[in-house]
Amino acid sequence: MGLDYSYLLYFDRKLQWEALQAVVDISVPHHPPTRILFPDHELSIPLESWSSNNGVLKYNDPELQMHTSIYFEEDDALLDYLQGRNGDKNLRSPPEGNLNPKVSIGYIYITIHNETSQRYPDIGSKNYVAFDFGTTGTHMSMLFYYSNSIRRTFVKLLERVPGICGVFNREEDGEVFWYKGHHLSKEIADPFMPLTEIESLLDF
Repeated sequence: MGLDYSYLLYFDRKLQWEALQAVVDISVPHHPPTRILFPDHELSIPLESWSSNNGVLKYNDPELQMHTSIYFEEDDALLDYLQGRNGDKNLRSPPEGNLNPKVSIGYIYITIHNETSQRYPDIGSKNYVAFDFGTTGTHMSMLFYYSNSIRRTFVKLLERVPGICGVFNREEDGEVFWYKGHHLSKEIADPFMPLTEIESLLDF
């Protein structure tokens, strides 16, 4: 079995769809879009879902699962990763003036854990949702570990929405790297511990 690291971002439930839109804004668009069905309307999200659901999800499914490629600013870790893939120039985004060039990395697996998710048994009693950004295996897991650009991108996502907390999941343990606007580095024994327990460990 290879490594399976991921970034876990927590958001207030009221901001769930704003958070998903923020993910869409930094991702490579996919067509046809995934349809998320509500009782009185639907959202079309240009991210790819698994073929087993025919591109249709329900807003209150325990987990909403999609996958995408996300744009990150180039750094040494990303360039080394691309070299291992023959430096595919098609992964680079169009130039944006004087901004640092960006590259798309994927697939990144996205799981949104709703209140009935089995992963977070306490999530139903708390008004938050968890976005889990997973990798395809060991090589991408090590990229997630070493890339400062990937970390910055997820921090910016938390700041934009805004989020509640960010955790880097290393399978055996984790690191809290952001909490309610504060940058930090707090080691935790269980990367999937309930947010209430994480909060009790922090000096805020």
